[in-house]
Amino acid sequence: MKNNFAKLTAPRTTLIIGLLLMALLIIGFGISCQSQTPAPALPTPSQGLPEETTPGASPVTPSTVEVTIEGFAYKPAALNILVGTTVTWYNKDSVTHTVTARDKSFDSGSLSLNDTFSYTFEQSGTFEYYCTIHPYMEGKVVVD
Repeated sequence: MKNNFAKLTAPRTTLIIGLLLMALLIIGFGISCQSQTPAPALPTPSQGLPEETTPGASPVTPSTVEVTIEGFAYKPAALNILVGTTVTWYNKDSVTHTVTARDKSFDSGSLSLNDTFSYTFEQSGTFEYYCTIHPYMEGKVVVD
């Protein structure tokens, strides 16, 4: 009887081990069926991406810098740019916002979803701005 038991369990054990190994291979344990392509390189700040103000950071090259209005916030909230740089704000919120300088030097008016507003900073200084509809939304542009 013992001999018959061994004859029946050996093929089952082999089958179970084989199925487990196949399952591990299928779910990606060490083998990937997808081709790996490298992600494209991100542009540098001189290519137009916004750069947040950080201590000791040098300002970006004059160009166009983007600020996204999203989640009831300006992102980034602080910029350090050079004279001659154009800043473009993009409203990605489903509600209306404004981009209004505290000193009234610029005002976007009402920006609905996907609207944009651009302003070229021709003078150095610190320009604080806010949303007149949501006054707690604040941002700052430092122009060198």
